[in-house]
Amino acid sequence: MSIENTPFNPIGVTSALGRTIRLRRLFGTTGKALVVALDQAVPRGVAPQLARIQDTYRSVKAGNPNAITVTRGIGSTLLGNDPEPLPWILKASSFSVDFHLTLDATIGTVDDAVRLGADAVAVGISAGSSVQPQMLEMLAATVERAAEVGMPTVCHAYPSGELWGDRKGSVESVLYAARAAAELGVDVVKTWYTGSTESFAQVVAGTPALVMVAGGAKADTDLEVLEMAEKVMQAGAAGLTFGRNVWGAEDPAKMITALRAIVHEGVSSSVAAKHLS
Repeated sequence: MSIENTPFNPIGVTSALGRTIRLRRLFGTTGKALVVALDQAVPRGVAPQLARIQDTYRSVKAGNPNAITVTRGIGSTLLGNDPEPLPWILKASSFSVDFHLTLDATIGTVDDAVRLGADAVAVGISAGSSVQPQMLEMLAATVERAAEVGMPTVCHAYPSGELWGDRKGSVESVLYAARAAAELGVDVVKTWYTGSTESFAQVVAGTPALVMVAGGAKADTDLEVLEMAEKVMQAGAAGLTFGRNVWGAEDPAKMITALRAIVHEGVSSSVAAKHLS
């Protein structure tokens, strides 16, 4: 008799049930997700769209992404009075491009995520930096506590460390960062795009976790965003976590609709572009 036909329930009433339910909220029936990052004020400065965060949230929500990523204070501001809030990921660490590029400071906890109703908790590491050991220790502690309470973990695993030299951003460095996060047991890895379907497929294949790609710098055109998304999904990724290229778009709702078509329906970038008109 196969295990599928027995009454044995491998999850039972353990924390694994909470983890499974929360992951299903994020990744749904397709096993893919489109997440919008609204946590970028501390890392990159308060862009006008982030200053008008309530308006930006409304325009993002209109496109119906799978989730948003926000800090606890902004989560409270946006979701506390929303009768139908989007699923959300609590950003529990942050770097700063201007002030501490390779050090993600702890700004939230797994218990915050539980208390505030989040569907996952996210922390970052700067692989290849002089403070990598501290980042790995922080990530390991986060994964351990999350496992106790059934909270999925996301790691923003970037090879942003100064010790890479001219290898920073290479396929080797991206795979290393993603794999380091997976080695510590995270559920989802968000990392840099390597520039092609073929090279990013190497990252996906070498990372035993759900791999999502960061949107990166603001693209020159909307079509460039869609073309990147298409290549990422062709590489076998579990989805996209885009910030500036969504909330910075002329119409964020239309951009999200177009990206959803690529992520969940597998359409080409040219077909998805029809949603922008």
